[in-house]
Amino acid sequence: MTAALLWRIWKSCSWKVQKQLLFNFAWKGAGALRKFERRQKKKAPFFPAFLMLSLTNRCNLRCRGCWVEQTNPSRHLTLEQLDGIVKTAQKYGSHFFGILGGEPLLHPQLFPFLEKHPDCYFQLFTNGYALDRDCAERLAQLGNVTPLISIEGLENESTRRRGRDDVFSRALQAVDEATRAGLFTGAAASITRSNFAELVSEDYLDFLISRGVHYMWYYIYRPAGRDPEAANALSIEQIRTLRKFIVEQRCKANILIIDAYWDHKGQALCPGAAGISHHISPDGAVEFCPPIQFAPGILEPNAENLEELLQGNPLLSELRSYVSQQTRGCILLENPKDLAEFLRKHQALDSSNRDAFAELEAMTELPGHDLPDPLPEKSWMYRFAKKRYFFGFGAYG
Repeated sequence: MTAALLWRIWKSCSWKVQKQLLFNFAWKGAGALRKFERRQKKKAPFFPAFLMLSLTNRCNLRCRGCWVEQTNPSRHLTLEQLDGIVKTAQKYGSHFFGILGGEPLLHPQLFPFLEKHPDCYFQLFTNGYALDRDCAERLAQLGNVTPLISIEGLENESTRRRGRDDVFSRALQAVDEATRAGLFTGAAASITRSNFAELVSEDYLDFLISRGVHYMWYYIYRPAGRDPEAANALSIEQIRTLRKFIVEQRCKANILIIDAYWDHKGQALCPGAAGISHHISPDGAVEFCPPIQFAPGILEPNAENLEELLQGNPLLSELRSYVSQQTRGCILLENPKDLAEFLRKHQALDSSNRDAFAELEAMTELPGHDLPDPLPEKSWMYRFAKKRYFFGFGAYG
């Protein structure tokens, strides 16, 4: 993080947005992690520090490699379930939630849900189509939501990957509306072979900065769903180049650069295996992570059984142990067939609305992010944040 970035945030984000970012996200987020850490050390009842909530499987796009199965009628987490999830999470000190879809802005009760929980912080993953001026201003009035706008490549690659000619321009319009409203605004991309050269570059970061974007989140593409496009997955050399780029740019770029793959020493980690985060699907399935669509069970109408699914059923606990023994990287990429065997043995519920067992068994092994030669953080700020926030939480011994 640079002084220029801090100045940009100070000048461009509204006071309410800054206050919620500092208090609901930074302060409460740090508290949630410390409480999680203490629970792990004391072997107290498990509860993740953060939850990722896929509110709906409804979407206005059909992207290659997407694992969200759209249904007719579409599936939604209800307001009662969402309120129950938040109430339970707050018992454990957790106030941060990733809001995913489908397209979460298409959930009919999104704003009533957000408005009901001003003491929480929400990261809204969106393709941007519904993030118009009115939506951005409503989010800014709340102050406790950061939009994370998905841009999967420049114009040609966005069209190819997402299936609509206007997808790139609409994402940029969403960025403009979000920054105009004074929101703390992010851009995200799953990095593939076909968008690597465009997005893993200083020019692209400079482009985002010129649009007012405050942070960039780089994901590693995980082929999944009906159209996995496995040939577009990164090679191990590209994964290492991505890591090197992130480490170097963190020392100088006037934009925050986020990843959830490596600790301060450059060692790989899996948030699911560490237990720091799990996922809840639009059907109410409590899952290890979004692309591994298997669960111990389904939430009740008011989500009163969330603790039972996380603590009483052994599936997720044994899956965390299994993954951490297999790899520090991504089990879905590195050993999908063995993962399928483990899940069958443990009678996991297939929550994909497809045949996810068959998909796992048909997948080829691909490189994960567990690099043979770890690249430590060079930036003292990122090194400190990674050490305090993402160092493994005992998952790897």
